[in-house]
Amino acid sequence: MARFGPILAAMLVAVAWLAGCSSIKVSEGDSAEVILEKSRRAIDRGQYEQAVSNYRRLESLYPYSRQALQGQIMTAYALYRKGDAGPAVQAADRFIQLHPRHPHVDYARYLKGLAHYSQIGEPDRDPEAASKAIEAFSQLLRQHPESSYANDALKRMRRADLVLARHELHVARFYLEREAYVAMVNRCHRILTRHAGTTMVEPALALMARGYARLGLEDLARETLAILESNFPDSSLLPGARSEVQDPWRPPDPAEA
Repeated sequence: MARFGPILAAMLVAVAWLAGCSSIKVSEGDSAEVILEKSRRAIDRGQYEQAVSNYRRLESLYPYSRQALQGQIMTAYALYRKGDAGPAVQAADRFIQLHPRHPHVDYARYLKGLAHYSQIGEPDRDPEAASKAIEAFSQLLRQHPESSYANDALKRMRRADLVLARHELHVARFYLEREAYVAMVNRCHRILTRHAGTTMVEPALALMARGYARLGLEDLARETLAILESNFPDSSLLPGARSEVQDPWRPPDPAEA
């Protein structure tokens, strides 16, 4: 009989697991409050797909209830936690459009920003997610400046802005390698005008000074170098920029090759 002990224990665990699963699924005759509670338990267990299914069933069965309204916004949250950023944004947008004056519409805007923010990648990737996160968080701050989510939204906006600035610098360096100096300078200029509060200003100024020098625009090169020296006197990028500006680079003459 002893050998059946582990088997029996495993069977009991399986039964308990199945019972736990069934307890979070919507059953016929469940009230709106019961469905809401089952959805909450599904989220607590990390079973976000089941939670989304429950919330949608809740809205279908009790479309005008207070619980269905709560389920709409929680659908966005469950989708976000599940990692479905696109559907989470759509669910948040739907809540915002249907209930623009709801006391928790700020939370929907915050969730929308979080969903976009979760998709931000490395500086060499498409920066669209960072731009969309900034846009969503900006709307939250403009329309709900006193929101309890405003402080975190602002911090995330700044991080997303840094990602955009790093992307611009990555592209600028790409152009430098290909001797596309006008394009490189333009990218650096975008950092200075659009992302002036980031740490990318220092390398952008150094690159811009070098770009102007290589274009033969010596006055602009010296002016940019002076700005770099004034704002970042201890910059490790100064020697290289100063060397190019003071001893302008010239492209090789094909006739002399």
